[in-house]
Amino acid sequence: MSKQYYPPECRPPERRPPRWANRLLESFCASRLLEEVQGDLYELYDEWVAEYGVQKANWLYIWHVLKFFRLFALKRDQYPHNVNQLAMIKNYLKVGIRNIFKYKVFSFINVFGLAVAMSVCMLIILMLADQKSYDQFHAKKDRTYRILSKIKESAVPNATSPFPLADIMREDYPIVEAATHLVPNVGGDVTYGQKTVEMRGFFADASFFEVFDFALEEGDTQEALSRPNTMVISQELARQLFGEEEAVGKRVEYVDRELRLLKLDFGSDPGHTPVEWGSFTITGVINPDKYKSHIRFEMLVSAASLPILYRQEKKADFSDNWRQYSHSYTYLVLKPDVSEQQLTTALDNLVAQKYSEFEELKGIQMIPQNLTAINPGKFAGNPISLHLPIEAYYFLGFLALVIMFSACLNYTNLSIARALTRAREIGVRKVTGAKRRDLIFQFLSESVLTVLFALMLAYLLLMGVKPAFMELWANKYLNFDLQGNGLVYLGFLGLAIMVGLMAGTYPALYLSRYSPIKVLKSFSSEKVSKQGMRKFLSTFQFVVSLFFIITSLLIYHQFRHYLDFEYGFASENLMNIPTQGNDYQKLKTEFSTLPGVVAVSASAYIPATAMSNGTIGVRKADSEDEWVSFEHMSVDSSFVSNFGLSLVAGRNLPMDRGGSPAILVNEAAARALGYQHPSEAIGALLKTGIYTEPAEVVGVMKDFKFQTPVMEDGIGPLLFRYEPERFSYLNVKIASADIASTLGALETRWKNIDPVHSFNYYFFDDQLVQVNQWLGDLVSVISFIAFLAIVIACLGMLGIATYTAERKTKEVGIRKVLGAAELSIALLLSRGFLATLAIAVAIGAPISYFINQLWLQNFPNRVHFGWSTILLGSTLLLVLGLLTIGSQTIRAARQNPVDTLRTE
Repeated sequence: MSKQYYPPECRPPERRPPRWANRLLESFCASRLLEEVQGDLYELYDEWVAEYGVQKANWLYIWHVLKFFRLFALKRDQYPHNVNQLAMIKNYLKVGIRNIFKYKVFSFINVFGLAVAMSVCMLIILMLADQKSYDQFHAKKDRTYRILSKIKESAVPNATSPFPLADIMREDYPIVEAATHLVPNVGGDVTYGQKTVEMRGFFADASFFEVFDFALEEGDTQEALSRPNTMVISQELARQLFGEEEAVGKRVEYVDRELRLLKLDFGSDPGHTPVEWGSFTITGVINPDKYKSHIRFEMLVSAASLPILYRQEKKADFSDNWRQYSHSYTYLVLKPDVSEQQLTTALDNLVAQKYSEFEELKGIQMIPQNLTAINPGKFAGNPISLHLPIEAYYFLGFLALVIMFSACLNYTNLSIARALTRAREIGVRKVTGAKRRDLIFQFLSESVLTVLFALMLAYLLLMGVKPAFMELWANKYLNFDLQGNGLVYLGFLGLAIMVGLMAGTYPALYLSRYSPIKVLKSFSSEKVSKQGMRKFLSTFQFVVSLFFIITSLLIYHQFRHYLDFEYGFASENLMNIPTQGNDYQKLKTEFSTLPGVVAVSASAYIPATAMSNGTIGVRKADSEDEWVSFEHMSVDSSFVSNFGLSLVAGRNLPMDRGGSPAILVNEAAARALGYQHPSEAIGALLKTGIYTEPAEVVGVMKDFKFQTPVMEDGIGPLLFRYEPERFSYLNVKIASADIASTLGALETRWKNIDPVHSFNYYFFDDQLVQVNQWLGDLVSVISFIAFLAIVIACLGMLGIATYTAERKTKEVGIRKVLGAAELSIALLLSRGFLATLAIAVAIGAPISYFINQLWLQNFPNRVHFGWSTILLGSTLLLVLGLLTIGSQTIRAARQNPVDTLRTE
């Protein structure tokens, strides 16, 4: 007898069980049980409400509904259907696993090819996930924008903006909730007692911690940067300076050398002349390693210190300078109801107000960039830190998709090739009642199962590829850690299922269309697939492989060209030592007396290493001609001979500044000034844009390449001037056979002069290699992709060749009995594959030539790209293809006809 209960509609709204749970119960529960079950649940629900309250009663009601989902309680019309579906799926999986283990060669080719391609895709997923994790810890990240500046002449915007921008946006524009700016190139030596540590960072104002959610390990974010002569330092540097003592409240002495944050292997930042800024109080300690941020720093100096430094003339005053748009990084937080378009409109309005009087900056733009769009994002000049631009991910993603597509083609190709083997199976299934959609589901489940096996192998391959990627030179500055998480692994699984469906769709549609009458009667007489699609897919794979082979060869030749580049100066046995603020003359005197040291010179920067003093305008002192843009270097009188440069006219720079300023110019500079012969320039007085008095040309140098080969093809105007206050490097030429002992002696002399800073040195040959190492990384990546492409294509051809040899076993036996030679049989079996390779070369060679010519034209100092590279790449492809198919065709041709005919 059923129990008495009040149905939901008779209950007050606050005492009704969840309606959707009732509907779920009604959808699966058999009608013979439904009324009694609902009655019991309603009665229990009343008891739960009285004992636990409505919320917990609702959860208990839902839980008991789900617990009742059992086979005996299901509706009769659903039970057999569900059971049949489960049995069918189980059967599909069983058949799929049997097929994988039955056809081991084909399964290995498919699984290995898909695994190789998927491992590359997984690596790119890890890279993207790593970059996407930047700046995600900030609570206001969706409303925070960095302001870029772009002048009309520039192809890309700068990450920097004018110094006063943050203040005026905060004060005059109500759409802005908070604003802050960071002033870079703050770096030097912090001294506490007897300890000195080198630090690099920014000027930051008090609102820094309002915009960003960096937390302090010690100190108060509200006060840390609010007062002059205060600084926040990293936890690591605090440990080096103070040990286990509390850092906050300690006073340190700071000497600034304008060190940049980016530290490159080729020593591109020796710093400038040391300037004492005085005492600073430590007001905070931060651990920046805890945060994945594009803003990397070791210290933050309070921006409130700037007015004091301005008054002491230790820093240039940019507080109201709108013309200098490369001075700081500006960040704005918008109010919650403000859109990016409103910010853009406000910035356009501000530009119209502030830049109307600057003729040279007409057309400048201020562009907002969301904080989460910086990494990964489009390339911007003056970056705060290095990262791969989003275009690089598009390129890598395209390469990965090409490799993935090629692996999927293998699966499709081999599945179509095996059509005859599967045809009778399909016929029997259709006769016994299987519909086409069931067969499609079966074949798709087999492809997904194959890809899941490939996923496991791909993960193992990824573990092998990842360390090699982490060892690339570029990763020292991109800082990939490639650590996966739950979402990433879910992405891997999603990738596998997507690849399985993509690879299996065409074979499933193709195989499931067979007529059961034909396949059971005489399918062997029918031309299975007519081979048109298979030939097209194979040809496409080898066209792609040829393109990657030729591209990798070309990039390698370009890389070797840069490594062997003739600059016109001597770099052998020359090492460059940053002075780190020490008196260059004292160091030069100490080093010059060492045995094994041939000569010592000094310079502001090192030519051909992407470093520069910048350009200046130059013209004749008695002329009103247009200013000519010159590169300029500060060097001493020993530089010319030490670097193996030669003078074609005049004399060298003087040893000191006695008399009128003297300069050396190169031949290109003499021509740019209108002199037909270098000797005509001797004695000419030149006015420059940065020097107050005219300088006399005392000598003309033979032209040499002072830019990196990737930056410039020709040789531009260059002048040398003796300015010891700008010297940042000593150039030491050594001739000792025992380099280690010479280095030890140099370090000893260094410590006698500077016991604080470590002895750093860079061999010039190594610097020239390092500055072009990015191209070496590109060679490695493209060559790896080319290797994968050719391996996958050859695996596909191996599978088809193996299957063809198996199908023609009887034909080969008959031909051998009738007297055919092994070579003729091998050629007969290879004919179709040779035609495929020839067509691939005929199509791929011109495509590779024209596409590679497009990017090569953008390279200065490029190598000659002729048909020899195309011929070499095509030969490599043909040799690999012949080795692949030859292994099967020769084996088939050499089989004993007695054995093959007995088998048939």
